Amino acid sequence: MNFHKDNLEALQKFQQMLNAEPDPLGVESTPDKKAQTLVISHVETTLDELFFGHWRTENFKWAVLANEVQASMELVVIHPISGYELKRTGAASVIIMVDKVPDNVVGSDRNRWALNPDNKKANAMDLAFGKLKAECLKNAALSLGKVFGRDLNRKNKDTYKPFKLKGALGRGHEQDVAYVRELIQQATDITQLHKIFKACSPEVLAEVGDELNNKKQQFGISE
Repeated sequence: MNFHKDNLEALQKFQQMLNAEPDPLGVESTPDKKAQTLVISHVETTLDELFFGHWRTENFKWAVLANEVQASMELVVIHPISGYELKRTGAASVIIMVDKVPDNVVGSDRNRWALNPDNKKANAMDLAFGKLKAECLKNAALSLGKVFGRDLNRKNKDTYKPFKLKGALGRGHEQDVAYVRELIQQATDITQLHKIFKACSPEVLAEVGDELNNKKQQFGISE
């Protein structure tokens, strides 16, 4: 796979956007309050934004195991710089909800009650199956980068470090600034500006900060 030097820089810029922190507005606590998750709406919208709508899911497969439904699904995206098709597999499971265990059922019989399909709630999978597909999509997307929640709930986190292309490719700071200015001009909402801000180096941000603020004001956001 050979790329022109301009494409290599564009690839790195795109990777920086993929490895920006997720939009905090899309992060919620899980129902048990023990972890954080990126809600499906923000995952799907970010896929739309970064891949210009060129993504799809396929090969959704599921199976029942005891009182759980386990599934896997492939997320397919078209890389906007290379044009290559990328696939990521996501997996998840949901518990099949059953009726409340009667008070007179005790010990190991309570577990057998939960595993008995005759005790399944009538509409147990009405919402749960859609959730299962959403969780598979989220699990697949997070492997693309931090912006999809890759490092949520991790204590030991690595940071994306772009290869220094300035000397190797003969391009430098001025081209970086020009590229970011173009992204700012093309931004259509505050979420995109947030991602651009996160991807900027301090040196570039020092030059484009005023333009970022002016663009925010166009969206009705003031400092």
